[in-house]
Amino acid sequence: MSASTTRDRLDAALDGLSFPADRDRIVAAAERTGDEQTVRALRAIPPVEYGSPADVVASVSLAEDDHPDEIPPEAR
Repeated sequence: MSASTTRDRLDAALDGLSFPADRDRIVAAAERTGDEQTVRALRAIPPVEYGSPADVVASVSLAEDDHPDEIPPEAR
């Protein structure tokens, strides 16, 4: 089973992070939240630079009850 997170947990992990950001910076931000589930999910994303939170959402594995196509405009 691959690591996944929820949209709410991912939003909390990305809160305050400036973009563009690479995977290491994104994971470091998530580690500050203490949410190991989200940290594991973010460690599994490709090691590239992400231009926005929406790019991260598109790359991370979300729990089945979350819907990545429902990205609020402020996250785009």
